[in-house]
Amino acid sequence: MAHAAPKDRRFNGTVEARRLAELARAAGFGDSPDDAVQLNGEALALLGTDEKSSLLADVLRWQASVLCDRGRTAEAEPLYLRSLAISSELGYDAGRAHALNHLGTLALRRGDLHRATRLMTEALSLADSCGETRLEGLVAQNLGIVADIEGDLAAATAHWRRCITMFEATNDLQPLCAVLNNLGFMYVREERFDDAQSMYDRALGIARARGDLMSEGILEENRAELKLTMGRLDESNVSLSRALEIAEVRGDDVRLAAALKLRGAHERLSGNHADAADTLRYALTLCAIVEDALLGAEILYQFGMALHASGEVANAREVWEAALDAFQRIGMPKWADRIRKQLSGGDSGRYL
Repeated sequence: MAHAAPKDRRFNGTVEARRLAELARAAGFGDSPDDAVQLNGEALALLGTDEKSSLLADVLRWQASVLCDRGRTAEAEPLYLRSLAISSELGYDAGRAHALNHLGTLALRRGDLHRATRLMTEALSLADSCGETRLEGLVAQNLGIVADIEGDLAAATAHWRRCITMFEATNDLQPLCAVLNNLGFMYVREERFDDAQSMYDRALGIARARGDLMSEGILEENRAELKLTMGRLDESNVSLSRALEIAEVRGDDVRLAAALKLRGAHERLSGNHADAADTLRYALTLCAIVEDALLGAEILYQFGMALHASGEVANAREVWEAALDAFQRIGMPKWADRIRKQLSGGDSGRYL
């Protein structure tokens, strides 16, 4: 009986690895991220470590992203770094750009805006030089998030409008959904509530049609936040319950912490101050695990609000001072000003 030559076995293994990785990418956005981790792991086992390839760099990055999206930041980082190293060794510029962009998002999660901007700017330059239009859009989307955090709304809007044009032209729905969400979130803070609702509705329609449960959960969080900001507590609870359900189904600690932040705010605004404080303590614990500095600072703000509403004024001040330090360290002057207002007793106690 003839046996397949080593070259043929390697070729067949590569084909199967690519198939498994594509299945994993689909599973990662739905209700089976554990399946995505397993499928990517099987793909990596087939590819092995002896021979470096662009596919190996890609699958390492895809595996890292599944982990990162669920808050497993420490596990994701070495995979991104290995993907970057292989891409650099091969001269695979698109792979380098993707890895740098993702490492930039990790820096952003950890609150290091300077490092995030540097990595993303390098990624954007590489994407442009190798003609990766889609990747340019993905990086520009992230640079818009950085600009928004820094309070430069004009720059953020310019980045996101450019992305919408690019993604609509290619009917690239997953990143389009994310950009619409970003714009909606910004409109809430500008109190352009109808515009925010329009962005969320369009994005939610895309997410549900694609079976993109991860995006649906984020959008439901933000729709709940919109209603909380408007004082519509009953309406916010519908979206909030769905966001919590999705986070739990996906085992996503980042999104669970974010949804619990909103649950705590809802409980406080409903007069359940002790429950709010307990919920927010748990959210802070989760946030420390996933290393999300911005989310942690926002939860501290809400925790201080809950303590203050409970009459624990001294404890509230201590928590707000920690929040102020966090926002200043990240580089968010508008949020820092809001905390100072709380500390001076000048805020009305609204959600935002």
